[in-house]
Amino acid sequence: MSYPKGFAEALPPELQRLANDLRRIGWIGFWIQVVLGFVSAIIVLLVLFNRQFNLNQVGQRSSVGLFLASVGLAILGVAIASAWRYPQLGRKLRHSRSSISLDRINRSLKMGLVSNIIGMIVTVIAAEWNVGMLLLKVLTVPQGAAFVQPSSSNLLIAPLDILVLQAKVNTIAAQLVGIILAVWLLHRLNQCFGHDYYGRGDRKGDS
Repeated sequence: MSYPKGFAEALPPELQRLANDLRRIGWIGFWIQVVLGFVSAIIVLLVLFNRQFNLNQVGQRSSVGLFLASVGLAILGVAIASAWRYPQLGRKLRHSRSSISLDRINRSLKMGLVSNIIGMIVTVIAAEWNVGMLLLKVLTVPQGAAFVQPSSSNLLIAPLDILVLQAKVNTIAAQLVGIILAVWLLHRLNQCFGHDYYGRGDRKGDS
């Protein structure tokens, strides 16, 4: 569904609100995801850098959890790129004289929603793996021993284990924000589809 030349000057109120929501909510979601993703990426990089010098203390199980966390962060990067497009689409919808399609906006929102859902699934699996490894370490600690040690150890819980878990929680929070905002914007877009702007003319042309 595209709009005729000069449509920007006579944008219906519902589409004006959609354009404003795309810009305002899009930027809010973008920056929240950037901040949370940046903090998570820094934590993962610090852990990777640290473990470069502690290769003898890195177990295969911990490496799997760290790999899944990295995959979740990579997918979050795709979601952030999708969130960056929302304000651009809102600006084009409100001000551009060129044709803009609600179907294009719909595809962009669904791409952001799907990428956030996939990323959340991967990161939740990574977090569950991390929690399972921590539980295993706790169960194998001898009675009366300290649970947390300043050095990385396969037997006791190290601060790095908590940092990795924190990174995964931050990533999940960022993806949850992306899902909520994408669903809300899709709801607003569906309201515009319900008004069927210029839809009759399109159907007449198709018949």
